[in-house]
Amino acid sequence: MKKAVFVNLLLFVVLAAQAAFGQKPDLTVAADGTGNFKTVQEAINKVPENNAKRFVIAIKSGTYQEQIRVPANKPYVSFIGTDAAKTILSFKISNKDAGSTSAAYATYIGGHDFYAENITFENSFGKPSPAGGQAVALLVEADRAVFKKCRFLGWQDTLYAKNGRQYYTDSYIEGTVDFIFGQAAAVFENCEIRSKGDGYLTAPMRFAATEPAGFVFNKCRLTAENTEKGVFLGRPWRDYGRTVFLNTEMGEHIKPEGWHHWQPEREKTAYFAEYKSTGKGANDAARVKWSHQLTDAEATAFSAENFLKGKDGWNPKTANDSWLEKTKPDWRLVQWGGDILKMPALWYQTDEAARIGDQLLVYQKDNGGWEKNSDHAAMLTQAEKNALLAKRADISETTIDNRTSYTQVAYLGKLITASLLKTSPPTNFPKYKESFNKGLDYLLSSQYENGGFPQFFPLKRGYYTHITFNDDALIGVLTVLRDIGNAKDDYKFVDEGRRAKAAAAAAKALPLILKLQVEIGGKKTVWVQQYDEVTLKPAWARKFEPPCLTSSESVGIVRYLMAEKQTPEITAAIEAAIKWFESTKLTGIKWERVNGNNVVVPDKAAKPIWARFYEFETMKPIFIGRDSVIKYDVAQIEAERRNGYAWYIENPRNLIEIEYPKWKAKQAK
Repeated sequence: MKKAVFVNLLLFVVLAAQAAFGQKPDLTVAADGTGNFKTVQEAINKVPENNAKRFVIAIKSGTYQEQIRVPANKPYVSFIGTDAAKTILSFKISNKDAGSTSAAYATYIGGHDFYAENITFENSFGKPSPAGGQAVALLVEADRAVFKKCRFLGWQDTLYAKNGRQYYTDSYIEGTVDFIFGQAAAVFENCEIRSKGDGYLTAPMRFAATEPAGFVFNKCRLTAENTEKGVFLGRPWRDYGRTVFLNTEMGEHIKPEGWHHWQPEREKTAYFAEYKSTGKGANDAARVKWSHQLTDAEATAFSAENFLKGKDGWNPKTANDSWLEKTKPDWRLVQWGGDILKMPALWYQTDEAARIGDQLLVYQKDNGGWEKNSDHAAMLTQAEKNALLAKRADISETTIDNRTSYTQVAYLGKLITASLLKTSPPTNFPKYKESFNKGLDYLLSSQYENGGFPQFFPLKRGYYTHITFNDDALIGVLTVLRDIGNAKDDYKFVDEGRRAKAAAAAAKALPLILKLQVEIGGKKTVWVQQYDEVTLKPAWARKFEPPCLTSSESVGIVRYLMAEKQTPEITAAIEAAIKWFESTKLTGIKWERVNGNNVVVPDKAAKPIWARFYEFETMKPIFIGRDSVIKYDVAQIEAERRNGYAWYIENPRNLIEIEYPKWKAKQAK
């Protein structure tokens, strides 16, 4: 009998998956051991990275008590349950446990084009204390995510619709305070939104009126239990927050005024609106004056088809997998890299910025440095955090390569500066300063007596000891040190002792930079990627990185020198480099990808480009594969190296056409 029940249940799950996507499940999860895996995370771990087609995970009835993460590099994942009331993904965690609201999730969705049906997402933390206790059942920062016939259970901050475009239909969401919040563009249709006490339904966030984010509820029902003072429809988490209710039945628990400003000045920027609200809670005459009642024409902009279409024309009601898989999503996650230092100033005051800061503390090694090639912005589970913390004593791979360590220090500087502007700095604020100081001390301690820096510190054998400009390593470190020494905006909090040391380190390196500029035939040119730390002669790094003139890194060096207080020596170095860039530009060609391969294409109208490497004496562009044999035609090196390296670049163009003339004009004043 039991076997028959199991067969029928499994058949139901398979049929449900086929009905949703026309395909059998790729994997089945069953808590009782009758599937491929007993946990959902085990199944997710088997999804290929950067998969390009739908991957269906069938989840049988049961309560799966685990913290779940679908990372950004796993798109097109589907969760198909048997019944939302029977397939429950649950985990107990609060912001006090995790350190921030962004880390206090039971389930996290980062891969775009996610789909869930017949699933309950629950944070079992329970009713928060009077002091608060944010506990996220589901956090979604995935573009084109769809949830159908799902339940979202929690109290405070139940559903974090963080970013991207999201569509929820025929679902149930419950909570108390701000239990639908975030910066996503999200539409909820035919959903029950249930308040479990007094509070606020929504807390939307935008940084500008032009930002396409906001929450739209269409044909929903607002219900309640245990309410005494009533419930607001929403309040703006930041300026420009936007929530719209269309054709929604509102219970009597909704306050007559409808909306709250959170802070009085936000009345000027928040956009809160209704259209044809019904029920005892619909009271357009009593609503706050700064809210809106939409006309028929205005309401059309907030249909799912219009509000979520984006640049790619996504319609969650009609889009199928074949369309999704050939159409690039509009929105991508905040990733660790150069852009992490270019966010809007207010962003560094957000919970998300603090979450990333908290993760920097986890990744940081005992010597204050960081290892390269980790996306510090990607969500970590608690188990992953514990694994990293257990390896903090291993300092063998701490480095400045690939913009590491100094970028972390710069980020912490922005986070600390932003935190000082808040009335209530994050709980981890003292730890941010401690981490910043450790990171800065690491950079300072790694400097050679001659002013240079190795790639790795502690020192590793081989080219890792070289003084390297490759990937802006040396210039990146010096820029941060110089800014700290000059007490730039993000570093005014730095103590005088460390500020003086940073200034001295940057000053020490300047004569070295000038000395390392290559002179050929009595004329200064530009720089090479790396130099021997003892002899200061150009040196080999990897097999395809020979001692030669490099255009890419030299651009960064010139920009650094332009920002220095000018001396005759510095000015002469800049002028010589600019002349070299002018003399080595390549015209009449483009560097393009054709049929999966990078190739040089003739084009008389093409703007100038530069080769990455130039031979010392001849000034000819050179190319080199893993055989370390120099070629003069990029087509002669193997496909892997030809397609995996930036052999031609454009960034000198902006330098010589825009930045240099501006600098020149400034010097003439």
